[in-house]
Amino acid sequence: MKNIYLAIKRWLQRNIPAGGFLWHILVFPQRFRRHGFRIFKGYWEARETKKMIAPLQTREFLKDHVSIVIQSAGRKEYLERTIEALRKYFDYDPAKTHWLIIDDYPDSKETRDYIKSLDIFDTVILNKRNRGIGYSINKIFAEIQTEFVFYCQEDYEFLRPVPVEEMMRILKENPHLSQIMPIGNEKKRYTDFKRISEKHGECYSMFGFWPYLASMEFFVKVLPFPFYFTAPEFTFKVKRRGWKTYGVFGSPDDDPYVQHIGEERKIFVVK
Repeated sequence: MKNIYLAIKRWLQRNIPAGGFLWHILVFPQRFRRHGFRIFKGYWEARETKKMIAPLQTREFLKDHVSIVIQSAGRKEYLERTIEALRKYFDYDPAKTHWLIIDDYPDSKETRDYIKSLDIFDTVILNKRNRGIGYSINKIFAEIQTEFVFYCQEDYEFLRPVPVEEMMRILKENPHLSQIMPIGNEKKRYTDFKRISEKHGECYSMFGFWPYLASMEFFVKVLPFPFYFTAPEFTFKVKRRGWKTYGVFGSPDDDPYVQHIGEERKIFVVK
């Protein structure tokens, strides 16, 4: 029976358009096992984010300015390294660089005390309770005033200067790219890498949450982020809107610009 079930499931996955109504019905049991009755609350709260991001539709973004958006989940030991490395290696005009942070783990007082002790942030959001990755990204992105955003979770350490201006130029010249990421240390991410120029290549897999640069013109068209299965569902969404590739600055043979340092503990879960 198990083999029959798996065969039916594989057939459905191949033949039902990802992200559509039938697809949501198919994956609902998996979601329910993971989140229980909270999932119904999540669907309702997702409506809230549409109102949250509505001002972005008419906002005039600061041209050639960039917002560094850091998403924290209460891991001070990693957040410190991430912020220190960004301050050292984010290679762009400080007058055109804006710092934003959101923390989604109120139980970590030491993390919040550390965030409050810093004077670099233009915007600080401290969720009163754990809301999850999708809600938190929507919440902080609604505050962005700049043409570009550089998104980074709390557990990525930069190893050398990030060529922000060159990455901006590539995005402007290649509007089919949803984002561009500096090459990282996890080579498995780049199995479908295709070199496009001396400076960058393209991949065709999921929209990634590795540190990336993207334009707010792109995000205005595709936000909000889903609450559940955020990465795959957002990927399906942007592909339906016409963005099927993302850019990579550098190549898998280059020394990495960034490394993942906090993989062993994941707490982006809606409580």
